[in-house]
Amino acid sequence: MAFLVFPINYLLGSLPCGFIVTWVLRGVDLRKYGSGNIGATNVSRVAGFFPALLAGVGDALKGFLGAYLAFRFFGTSPLFLLAAFLVVVGHDWSCFLKFKGGKGVATTLGVLFFLSWQVALLCFLTWVLVVAFTRYSSLGSLSGAAAMPGLLLLFHRPFVFVWWGILAALLVFIRHKDNLRRLLQGKELKIGEKGCGESERRGFGIE
Repeated sequence: MAFLVFPINYLLGSLPCGFIVTWVLRGVDLRKYGSGNIGATNVSRVAGFFPALLAGVGDALKGFLGAYLAFRFFGTSPLFLLAAFLVVVGHDWSCFLKFKGGKGVATTLGVLFFLSWQVALLCFLTWVLVVAFTRYSSLGSLSGAAAMPGLLLLFHRPFVFVWWGILAALLVFIRHKDNLRRLLQGKELKIGEKGCGESERRGFGIE
């Protein structure tokens, strides 16, 4: 029965909170506006602060719950690594969105809160400081992800948690490859900038 955690965590991660919140509250398909991403940052551009807060909290909660289930059944064994990683994979490649999804930042943060609330707060603070100075959410996410493995090691968390941090950070960077390119080109959307239509969205290299 413990091995049911793997498909459960993937399905849990696949729940597209940003898409659901924006569709219910605004009646729009989030994938057709702004950056086209289903994460909280794009929700804020398209629908405003409160829907973005709901989406971010929802994504983080499914990460926390997925980590709890993984730890409950597998402890700190290597199976925990896979089970906790699958909840982020589900968000990034959702079976409910034709295996497309978000960048996994909020879901990763939710898992991290279970692994170490201190590290999670420090990574979130890193995001806040970078965004405060640059207004680029993607740059803040990349900075927080980069700090994650080292901080888990610094706080003496189990080694399987550190390995999870390494894999999760790599996945965040992979999912942000287009953001990195747009940052270099000066085309990345900043926090507070309004979303654009689908035809304009193609100009950001999303499709």
